[in-house]
Amino acid sequence: MIVTVMDYWNYIAYVEKPGIFQLFMAGPLRALVFIHTALRNELNELAEDARLVANGSGDLTALKERFDWATYALHYHAAGEDAALFPAVEAKHPGVAMTFDDDHRTDDELVASMEDFFTKTDEDGALETLAQLAERLADRASLHMDKEERLLVPFVEEHFNMEEQGAILGGMMQVFPPEFMVKGVPWVFSHLDNGLQISYATALKAAMPPEPFAMHMSNVEQRLGPDAWAPIAAAIA
Repeated sequence: MIVTVMDYWNYIAYVEKPGIFQLFMAGPLRALVFIHTALRNELNELAEDARLVANGSGDLTALKERFDWATYALHYHAAGEDAALFPAVEAKHPGVAMTFDDDHRTDDELVASMEDFFTKTDEDGALETLAQLAERLADRASLHMDKEERLLVPFVEEHFNMEEQGAILGGMMQVFPPEFMVKGVPWVFSHLDNGLQISYATALKAAMPPEPFAMHMSNVEQRLGPDAWAPIAAAIA
């Protein structure tokens, strides 16, 4: 996810669907829907690929590449929350963010276990264990993000003003390294449906200077192909 201004998400609207909150003139943290949707889908695909490998019909090298990217994105998303969202909530309301932070620690343990099993895939049962861990990671991370959307984001909107919410989101985004942006923006788009793609593109256009916006949109067009790109191009023209 890209953020160059701390408070530019205030106006975006989404259509409600399972696991995604409805937003009408709501706060900046509703932008989490974009990265959350991408992570949910990526982790589900990781689990599916791991199951194929365990069943003898998948590509282990491709699985490791997907694991590296999925957990790279998950790590920095969690690090952003650890750095800015949870401390802000704890400072005002001690104890509220503890369960969300604990979810991150559990995810870290699952990722570390998966890394270990990638080093011994020739051992009996290792691929099956790897598949089970991938399924657990996908399930747990999705539940965590659902809780944030249903519980934590509305709590923040109730107890923090718009300027404070924008500062939290800006602090979260500062954690992402610059190299994530080039691959990360097209990746997010590739995991959104058309409605969310248009919302994301419109939001980025409002937030970013024209030159970097054009560069990122060019990368998105290459990633999605002409058919998927056409309605996005029309929306931001």
